[in-house]
Amino acid sequence: MVHISPATLGDLQPLIDLEKAIFTYDKISRRQFRYLLTEANGFMIKIENQEMLLGYMMLLRRKSSRNIRIYSICIRDEARNLGYGRRLLSYAEETAIADNCNSISLEVSVENIAAQRLYESVGFTAYGKKMNYYDDGGAALLLKKQLVCEDVTQ
Repeated sequence: MVHISPATLGDLQPLIDLEKAIFTYDKISRRQFRYLLTEANGFMIKIENQEMLLGYMMLLRRKSSRNIRIYSICIRDEARNLGYGRRLLSYAEETAIADNCNSISLEVSVENIAAQRLYESVGFTAYGKKMNYYDDGGAALLLKKQLVCEDVTQ
């Protein structure tokens, strides 16, 4: 059984271990994870089964903004292509709409074609590119998805 829930400080070490296993550069440090879990204006969600943490997604929001930014998304190698990334994205969208946000944005490596296809399949569109965005000098594609929020004033 797989479930999605908010990540907590108790998840710190599994999050760090997953980050180290998946990313070769631009890794989130222990200190950054601690800040993101306890002080950042946003939230982290995790997807796990009984045995292990399968992935996570960190979402950030500026206080005056109606956009949520996916700061990081990570799925364990052996859990890829099973729909978990899509489930995290769906959860993020539902949360953003409930929080009256009207868009979700993210950056993805121009070389990560699989991730780009996933994002495009759920409605993200490209709106720009940032050169030398990553520590390795790689460029990032800027993506955004517009959300339909119900008018709560009616």
